[in-house]
This record gives sequence, C-alpha cells and structure tokens, in this order.
Amino acid sequence: MKRFLPLLLILPLLIWIACEEAEETDTIPPTVIITSPQDGSIVSDSVEITCMSTDDKGVEMVELWVNGVSTGVADSTEPYLLKWITSDIEHGNYTIIVRAYDLNGNAADSNPIILTVSNLSDYNLFTATFDGEFDNTVTSFIFISDDNGNILADSGFIGDASFDLIADKSSNPPPDKINVTILTQKDGYIDIQTNLGINKGSNWTWYNPYYEPEVIGESYYTFSNIPAEFYRVVLSSKGLRTRTSINESDTYSLSHYNNNEDVVIMGIMNDGTALYKFIENVSVSDTHSVDFSNFTQATQKIINNLTGEDCSSIGINGLFLDDSFVNYNRYALNRGWNEGIDWNDENNFVVNYPPEFTKFRTKSYNGAPYSGTIGEKTWVQTITGDIPESIEKINADINVLSSDIDDFEMDLSGSYDQWTISAIDSLTNNRWYIFVNPSITSGRFPMLPQSVIDIYPDVNRNSFEIVSVGMSDFLCAENQEEWHELYFNTDGYYGDFCSGRRDVNYWLE
Repeated sequence: MKRFLPLLLILPLLIWIACEEAEETDTIPPTVIITSPQDGSIVSDSVEITCMSTDDKGVEMVELWVNGVSTGVADSTEPYLLKWITSDIEHGNYTIIVRAYDLNGNAADSNPIILTVSNLSDYNLFTATFDGEFDNTVTSFIFISDDNGNILADSGFIGDASFDLIADKSSNPPPDKINVTILTQKDGYIDIQTNLGINKGSNWTWYNPYYEPEVIGESYYTFSNIPAEFYRVVLSSKGLRTRTSINESDTYSLSHYNNNEDVVIMGIMNDGTALYKFIENVSVSDTHSVDFSNFTQATQKIINNLTGEDCSSIGINGLFLDDSFVNYNRYALNRGWNEGIDWNDENNFVVNYPPEFTKFRTKSYNGAPYSGTIGEKTWVQTITGDIPESIEKINADINVLSSDIDDFEMDLSGSYDQWTISAIDSLTNNRWYIFVNPSITSGRFPMLPQSVIDIYPDVNRNSFEIVSVGMSDFLCAENQEEWHELYFNTDGYYGDFCSGRRDVNYWLE
C-alpha cells in the first residue's frame, strides 16, 4: 500500500494544475462600440472618435481603422478617444471601425459607421476685401457661381468689408474654377463686373487708388501774337484741360483741382509741330495774358506704327518724376485724330512734349476711327514711362460665333492674358463687364441671386445684350493669374506698377 501513496498524492495535483491551465486560456474577444460621432455624420479637420470597450480580462488598447486600413491611431486608457486628422484627405465617404484588443491577444471590431469628410478648404470659395472701392451709401453685392451660372454663395455689403464666401457644406464640393461677380450702383445705373474661371480659394483685395477731387475754381487766359499756322491750344492743369481753337479777343477758362499749381499750354501747329509754355503757381480766379512769341519749341518724336492698321488717334500726357500715373496728376499735351498733325503721311504717329516732363502716358488707337464703330475692330496700346519707339498690335484676334448671354462662343487666336465681354441693358443703361480666363471660350452669364433682386428689382438679366468683345495682353505679366496677383495685391494705380497693355476691341453688329 505504501508504494501507491505517492501516486495518489500526485494525481490530484496534476488535475489541479490542468484545471488552472484551462482557466487561463482566454479565447473570448472584447466588445467595442463607437459612441461618437453618429453614423452618417459630416466631419472636417480634426475628428474625435470615442468608443466604449470591455473585456473580462481587461482591454489592452483600441485602434482606429479607415476603409479597412489601420491608421495607427490607438488609445490604451479609458475613456477611449481616437483623433482622426482629415485635413489632407479628399472629400468623400469613409468606413470607420474601431478594433479592440484584450490582454490575451483577442481582437474584435465595432459595427462600422460611415463618415463624410467635408473640409472647410473644400468649400472655401473666395476671400474678398474691399478697401475704399465702393460707395458707403449704397448696397453692393458679391456672388460666386459655377460654369452653369448657378449661385454657390452671395453676400451684400456697404462700403468697406472683408469676408469669406463659403459654399453649402451639405452639397458636393464646388468646382476648382469659379466665377466671381461684383454688383453695385454707380452714377445712377447698375455696374456689374464678373471674372470667369478664377481659382477656387483665391484671396483678392480691391484697392481704390482714386480720391474724389473737387474742382475748386477756374483760371483765365487771353492770347496774343497767335501764329498764322496755329491749329488749336491745349490748356492743362493737373488732371484737367481745355482743348480749343482760340482768337485774340476772347478769354478762355481752365478748371483746377489744386491752387498754386503749374499750368502747361501747348500750341499745336498745322504742320504737326508744337510750341509750349509753363505758367507757374497759378491760382483760381487769376487771369493770364499769354504771348505766343514767348513760347518754346516742343520736342517732337515719331512713333513708328507697326500694326499694319491705319492710325486713328493718339493721346499723350506728361508727368513729373514723383507723380503717380493716376489721372489727377496728368498734364494733357494733346489728344488728336488728324493726319498731318497727329500722324504723318507714312502712317506713323507724331507726338510733341515739353522736355521738362520726365515720364509719360501714351495711348494710341489704330483701325476703326473711333471706339464703338459697329462691325469694326480697334487696336489699342497704352504705355506708361518713356514714350514708346513703336506701336504694335496685340498678337491675338477675335471671331464672335455666338453673342447670346446664355450661350456665348468665341473663336480666339494668338497670345493674350485675358479677354472681355461688354454688355448693356439699353433701356436702363445698366452695364455688365465680363473678364474671362483664356481657357474659356464659351459659356453663359451668371444668374442673379435673389438677394440682388430684392434690393434692385429693376435689374433684368435677360435684358443685357453683348455689344463688344476684347482681348488684352498685359506687358507686366505673363498670364491672367500673374496679372491678378499684381492687381489685387498692390495698393495703387495700375499704371504705376504695370508698364502698359495692348488690346483689341471688336464692336458687334
């Protein structure tokens, strides 16, 4: 019997050990439930996903999975919180689960939920700032539309304002290219300006380089010893002028924005030459007796016409070194449209100027004899700085295939930075200007939002008719986007930061 005693003692011990091992083998997975956000939620930027997880032996951690792929985002401490960063992922629906792990390596997944990522950057249409640009006594509007003219966002404002325009985040994201329209009341009519094909998310500031000068009075002039070959006189203060024929018996007036300013008098001759005189420190109400025998011969320059088109007119203004090119600082030297005076028989422009001026604004017209000639094209070149050696065409041309505002189509050729459409409501004189990205050759005008119609019920979109189409090449920019970068980020007159532009305008029949 003794020899069986150890066996009897060992057998219960083995049974006890086996039972212990059986009890420690854990095959039961944890449970896990997502508590927020709710299934079907729209989320953006940084999203906090919370869950509850339990296990009889203990939860080691929970982990976030998106569309069947682990994000590596985990939490091992209650309350469980998983932060999902969506800022850099595309808009759309994503399947979310949380996987829980217990202390013995068992894992279980929560029921899936669907979250829609809809980041602010997807819906941020446009940032607008208005700095002195619009009348602070009238309501103006800015609205954003898509290619079909549908309104994506709109806002009214009075005077200076700054705001972001955001599309409805419950709808699909807007297109990458949008249309930006400004509508305001100006001088008794409605002025509408639309930019088509703008990058979504652009940030523009409208600066107003103009001030509101007031005419403070007039000075007066009589003339003597007028040359027999005299054609006409140009009297000019800063920003104002009188251009007329004269005689020795009448008195002529010149308006002023400023007191005690210099006046330049240009005597234009029939042979295309000119005489000039400066009268210094002129005050309003002064009367000056002007003797042409004391005038000085103006410097003359021939500007070669390389356009292949007939000369139609030219204007030249003189400025001093520190003056802005804004029109309130310009001295008018001539603006004419006469062969033999403003251009010679070789079809080259003739300009005369006092050498005391250090910079100039020269604007020439070729082709149609004046702007608005129906069925004709006018070629325009504007140069600020030195007087140009030659006049050249924009290397581009227009063929209008359709002028319907709901289905316009253009055949555009050559190299240009943007093209434009001008439309008018002939009954009200309301005007609509469209500035178009070169990538667009057809489309439709934007619809008008209800907010505009509520304030301006007389604005009738369907009454507008296209009257002209133009193309522009900015000599200071390589493309439209670069031009916008300059224009909307420079607080000043565009002629001060852009050396010039070339345009062609076609006046529809």
